[in-house]
Amino acid sequence: MASEAIFLPAVGGVQFAIYPDGYDGARIIARIDGEALHARFHAPEGDSALIRAYDENADSIDALATARYRENPMAAICLHSTDFQASGF
Repeated sequence: MASEAIFLPAVGGVQFAIYPDGYDGARIIARIDGEALHARFHAPEGDSALIRAYDENADSIDALATARYRENPMAAICLHSTDFQASGF
């Protein structure tokens, strides 16, 4: 499936979708901030670079977002660089 990631200028991060129960299940919207993409995934400056960093690392980002969703399905999912340090993803 093609990436659904988009840059959100208001928050300086990337919004993306996860499908915890497969593509026939719920579509959950999550976010990762630009600082996490720079610090953890070494994204260069620029909107398209942040989206590309997400796309190139979607497996680990989506895995952490899915884990957060499973912990609390009612909470918004917004990933920060400290989330990756604590989780081991």
